[in-house]
Amino acid sequence: MWLTKTYNEKFQQEYKIESKLLETKGNKHNIEIFNAQAFGGIALIDETIMFKNFVTLQSEFLAHTAVCSHKEPKKVLVLGSFNLEIAYELLRHLKIKVDFLQFDLKVLQSLISFLPHYQEVLDNPRFTHIPQLENEFIQQNQERNNPYDIILCLESKKNYESYYNLLSEDGIMIIKCPHLLLDTKEAIKTLESLDDSFKVKMPFYMPLFFDMNDCYIFASKKYHPIADIMLQRADMLEDLQYYHANLHLSAFTLPKAIKKSLLGVAKN
Repeated sequence: MWLTKTYNEKFQQEYKIESKLLETKGNKHNIEIFNAQAFGGIALIDETIMFKNFVTLQSEFLAHTAVCSHKEPKKVLVLGSFNLEIAYELLRHLKIKVDFLQFDLKVLQSLISFLPHYQEVLDNPRFTHIPQLENEFIQQNQERNNPYDIILCLESKKNYESYYNLLSEDGIMIIKCPHLLLDTKEAIKTLESLDDSFKVKMPFYMPLFFDMNDCYIFASKKYHPIADIMLQRADMLEDLQYYHANLHLSAFTLPKAIKKSLLGVAKN
């Protein structure tokens, strides 16, 4: 059997699966988990795919690219994701506290045997799961003036202004981006939708990975992901499978044609 993932009306990918292990409908999302020999397992949450054997790679990449670009991050918000492994990687940095915003608890609990550090993350005193709707959470935090140094917003949205207001004065926000080669016009629109007060707005991607969804935008009020990379912090991380300083830097290297098309829109 084959699992087909459609990215747009012109492009789709297929993954070989053996059987369906679980199907659950949550409050807002649906999850299906499949047995897939090449990937260890595949979790399909609405239109988002997670690969059991490779979820660590994606998590390292997102967590450490953000943290190693900020001089002294202390508080991180992860939203729009069920991937607790991102929190696990963030918590490797001992001064960081992680808030994980996810309302759909039924779907999250379905991943208890899929994510390798599920319970370890929940038990960490520096981790807080916030089972709230995003609009409620944003309103409450704006009123409390409780800013984050880093926000990982990992689902596509049309308006990022409310999340910008949750950032500290030197904060970094990483968001999903349409594919830079397959959907360049939509990537440009996403860049244009970001607040003009971001001093840095740079697209980047996950090198040597097969999921076409792994394109992002690094939006920062102060720090530059290349000029300000904390090399000592990046090099001191141990027992990683994917992330390192040179890979961090290479993720922001774009083809010449793409760089030309983003002139005047990206800020670097």
